[in-house]
Amino acid sequence: MLDERFDLLKLDAELVQVELQNLSASDDHLFDFVSATWSLICEPGDTIAGFLRTQLGTVEALVQVVSSASSKELISLLPTDEYLNQNLQQTLSRSLEVWRSRAMQADVFRSLQLLRNLGGRLITSKSNFWPEQLNDLGIGTPAALWVLGDIETLHKTTASVSVVGSRIVSEYGKQVTKDIVAALVRREKAIVSGGAVGVDALAHEQAMNLGARTVAVMAGGLDRLYPSQNQELFQRIQDSGLLISEVAPGVSPTKWRFLQRNRLIAALSQATVVIEAGVRSGTINTVHHANDVGRPVGAIPGPITSVRSAGCHELIKEGKAQLISIPRDLDDLIGDTDYFEQPIKSLGAWEIRALDSIGNSVSSIEEISKIAGLARYEAELALTKLAKQGLVALTSNGWTKC
Repeated sequence: MLDERFDLLKLDAELVQVELQNLSASDDHLFDFVSATWSLICEPGDTIAGFLRTQLGTVEALVQVVSSASSKELISLLPTDEYLNQNLQQTLSRSLEVWRSRAMQADVFRSLQLLRNLGGRLITSKSNFWPEQLNDLGIGTPAALWVLGDIETLHKTTASVSVVGSRIVSEYGKQVTKDIVAALVRREKAIVSGGAVGVDALAHEQAMNLGARTVAVMAGGLDRLYPSQNQELFQRIQDSGLLISEVAPGVSPTKWRFLQRNRLIAALSQATVVIEAGVRSGTINTVHHANDVGRPVGAIPGPITSVRSAGCHELIKEGKAQLISIPRDLDDLIGDTDYFEQPIKSLGAWEIRALDSIGNSVSSIEEISKIAGLARYEAELALTKLAKQGLVALTSNGWTKC
């Protein structure tokens, strides 16, 4: 039951239960409703809001926000802390003005109803499905997640890798994306990305084609999936994986929300792999977030003349990302090993390069030679040795891994 303090929230306890009974994995309906309210009134990554929730508790912090308390009075409730400097009162005053203008119970119910109509779920920190790795974001941790799809996929994110890159991707980038995702799937990793055109979409598609789980993190509400040309992709992801947003249905994606969305992509995963990125791009922003939360980053090099790979080269040069040139480099990045470990010790350089150049599909000798950087006769000799060890096989259409 609601106690007297919650009268400030002007909540109808029975209505809250009706709205949330099919949306929440938690029995604490009030906490879920309040968490949903926080996600509606705040911009993603609002550290002032996160600080208040951390210090006062999610519910009590909202009670104070919707009360008539001034910023000075609210600060008096907080312990002495590094954040409590002379600028906090002014910052908090501006925040309270924004939060209070958005704190409409009807809007929260409307967002919850939209989620119900979509068939989605609201996940909070009290849910068994809450991805604990997001807590590494500290006071930037989202108040709630709005999700569509297979909720069990959230558990798979503890063994996942983010694959991100340019929206305008070259043929080289397309092939590398498919090969990297295939290598990660063989390592039983789920794939996390942002659902954008280019590398993101290719990563999601390859993961699903290989029967793996994939998660797309959205910058807007789940009823406003962006970009519009990826609607079929989003439906596929929803059917077999998961769509996630920290903002409520009805909220539009904006440039700021895209940048903040990237921190969730970074924090959800064990590591991030970058495939083609400009020096200044949203992808580089994701890398910065990954560095901030201590997640390893790998970058794929490209031609030195490629503008699309300039960001990858810069990351490697500055030590912000590890060089990923062959699938085995992924083991160093994520700390795992797979079937490559046993036979690789007996293989020569040509054999290793030829084996790594074969993607998930059948490859011709010309493709293998080009990707591996081998002359045709070198590739043929390498493939012959690999075939004798049972690592590859020649089919009517070309070479394939066994």
